[in-house]
Amino acid sequence: MKEIEISRIIIEQYHSKLLDRLENDVVVVGAGPAGLTAGYYLAKNGVKTTVLEKRLSTGGGIWGGAAGFSVVAIEDKSILETIGVALQKRGDLYTADAVEFATALGYKARKAGAEILNLMEVEDIVLKQDCVMGIVVNNTNIRASGLLVDPFCIAAKYVIDATGHQAELVNMIKRKKPDFQPGELREGFMDVEKAEVDVVEKTGEIYPGLYVAGMSVCSVFGLPRMGPIFGGMLKSGKKCAELIMKGLDLQRQS
Repeated sequence: MKEIEISRIIIEQYHSKLLDRLENDVVVVGAGPAGLTAGYYLAKNGVKTTVLEKRLSTGGGIWGGAAGFSVVAIEDKSILETIGVALQKRGDLYTADAVEFATALGYKARKAGAEILNLMEVEDIVLKQDCVMGIVVNNTNIRASGLLVDPFCIAAKYVIDATGHQAELVNMIKRKKPDFQPGELREGFMDVEKAEVDVVEKTGEIYPGLYVAGMSVCSVFGLPRMGPIFGGMLKSGKKCAELIMKGLDLQRQS
């Protein structure tokens, strides 16, 4: 029966992919602008990288632009030029079509070799010797339904929290380790210039084996929010990838 042939091919191929990605160099949690950028640069440099997204589609907040207007702004065009997004110069800024931006970033990350698994939600962290060594995942729909269904685990040498405003992985550590610094996770008032600089500067390792990128950085360090300007998000993802690649190099040398 053709229907069974189709079903068999899909099930076999997906499970083959999933089995291959139970162990990784890097797992990126969150397929928004920072997470996909990190995934792109890591995979492009031969790092075995899996990106998890709890929603159906990748791109995070890119799609909506500002208040549903599907245009985004950036100051530094270099990364968007690298992935082939068309830009328009408007004064000191560049603008891009939000839909083109979101789809191009996901496409380039995937073509670079990053595996992207959607409808996968992280519900816990694998912590050994006080170091993050993986994540505990379940299907998003199972989580949303409240069913008591056990999850499974995916291992990684490094994990990136690119979950956005919620900084979900950092929050998981804080709930079980109340003395873990920083303190309350929150963002400051809108200040584009400061946020665009500080989000890149503060990108890095927040706990052994766990890095933060993008809006997760703003929440963790109480930085200002920046609205629909995305250059800092992209630079944060790229910096996170570069820091992790240095760490992997040191591991190989030791």
